Amino acid sequence: MADLRSFRRIPGPLQLLLLLLLLLPWDLVVTGQNIEVTQLPETISVKAGENLTLRCTLTGVNIPGSVRWYKGLDRNQTPIYSDKQGSSNRGVRVIPGSSTDFSINIQNVRPEDGGAYYCVKFRAGNPERELASGKGTLVSVIAMPSQPVVLGPTRRITPGSQASFSCSTGGFSPREITVSWLKDGKKIPGGQTNIVNSDEKQSISYRAENTVEILLERGDVKSQLTCQIQHRSLEGRGPLQQTFTLGDVLRVPPKVRLEINPPSPVQLNSSVTVTCNAESFYPEDAKVELFSKDAQARKGKLGVKTSNPDGTFSLKSNLEMMANEDKNSSIFLCQVQHDSQPLVNETARLLIRMQLEDNRSVGGPIESSQLLSLLVLCITLFLSKAAILLFISCLFLVKVCGRKRTQPPSGTFQEVKPSELSS
Repeated sequence: MADLRSFRRIPGPLQLLLLLLLLLPWDLVVTGQNIEVTQLPETISVKAGENLTLRCTLTGVNIPGSVRWYKGLDRNQTPIYSDKQGSSNRGVRVIPGSSTDFSINIQNVRPEDGGAYYCVKFRAGNPERELASGKGTLVSVIAMPSQPVVLGPTRRITPGSQASFSCSTGGFSPREITVSWLKDGKKIPGGQTNIVNSDEKQSISYRAENTVEILLERGDVKSQLTCQIQHRSLEGRGPLQQTFTLGDVLRVPPKVRLEINPPSPVQLNSSVTVTCNAESFYPEDAKVELFSKDAQARKGKLGVKTSNPDGTFSLKSNLEMMANEDKNSSIFLCQVQHDSQPLVNETARLLIRMQLEDNRSVGGPIESSQLLSLLVLCITLFLSKAAILLFISCLFLVKVCGRKRTQPPSGTFQEVKPSELSS
């Protein structure tokens, strides 16, 4: 009651001021003076692996209570540093024991250390209450991308088909990054780069992926596909890159040929070579076999595998023999299996020019003397037939002419005897 009387004796303006002070939160009123928390600078950029210093100074009356550092606005999380608990997790005091400088140091900065940090002053109590906070310091960690990884098709692809290749990298910050493709040193268009957060909760480091489509050709066995990464952290060092050999996913089927040398038909008792060829194939895993389907059922001799300038390989199998009579119309089989693919079969028949007793060969070309004899024979036969035909024609004409002479001429009269009339 006495306090109320005393309050009434206070002049009106002072009463109003006292009421306003009573309505204000107690943690903003400290014996008539404010606490100010200063954080400078507002933004800091640091490379991953380096040390980070966060500055914080307090001005005003020394009020009992702790000072803590938080990453983000959540005061319920574990602080980065608390002066009541000493070093906590990442932060270490720069000036231990100072009542005004609460700067901390974070060693070996990682991409996940990026974000906004706040220096907060608490008022002692149960529980403690936040008294003042700095405006925050935004930390940007410049992290170098990881070595790019290039992945291609999981199975081999034949020339003329499209192949998809992807290039990925991660752990970098800031977000901006450039992914480009080169084929044999020449830039080619790639797909759109997809950038995602490596850590969806904190959004501090990133991962990127880019895909390119390529039409494979026979000449791509030695071609190189390169993925290049350019990022702010790589300034002065050049881009990161990874190379992929297209031959690792390319399958070039062999060109299969079965040859008989000299070409059929061959001369009797001459030397003949039958060759099964598998040419210009990749990879080099191939099986070549040559079989003779005659009575002896022989098998060809496998040659040495050769490497071609374009990176492909060739392999052949040979079978040598004499063109005896028993080998006429022999059949040969060439079988090629490449890279576990189905067999490729080619067949050929050997024809031999057989000789008769008068040294003329069956099925062989007609010689000039034989041609002349045949021509003389044809002419003789023709002339003989022509002479017979002419003789028969002459006989026919003579007979016809004789009949015409015995007949009287038309338009004349013959004298008829009486004896002929009576008869």
